[in-house]
Amino acid sequence: MADATLRHKDYRGSVEVSIEDGCLHGRILFIDDMVTYEGETVPELQASFAASVERYLADCEACGKSPNRPCSGTFQVRIGPELHRSAAQAAASQSIGLNELATRAIRRYVANHSVIDVNHHHALTITVQADDRSLTKTWTAESRTPTEWTTLSAAVH
Repeated sequence: MADATLRHKDYRGSVEVSIEDGCLHGRILFIDDMVTYEGETVPELQASFAASVERYLADCEACGKSPNRPCSGTFQVRIGPELHRSAAQAAASQSIGLNELATRAIRRYVANHSVIDVNHHHALTITVQADDRSLTKTWTAESRTPTEWTTLSAAVH
């Protein structure tokens, strides 16, 4: 499935559907400010999103405020004192800082949990016997996937 977010400059926006209102809407993701947009079609929503990003940047400049930059690489995590202590001890035992420990843990988690792709493969052998008055033929076919059948043998009895 494709990424269902809009992109403009370094910003991403959500895409939501309102059945009741019969429109599409969203908000700029990963910033502290609440900036929303809407449209009746996907192209309208994309244009509204881009205009909202531009308006947000212009408003920040007019107010003398730095606009939030999405995913700057810095964030604060509340994990509780016991987990904090355990993490600090683990980092110290590896001679690394707590930030490096968190970075490694998150990198490992993301690498192993981003997309789960489950494939089940079942080998299946089917034998069909056809009787035509003079002889019986046996065909055996095997498939690794339901669309790839190959004939393995045809024996005449």
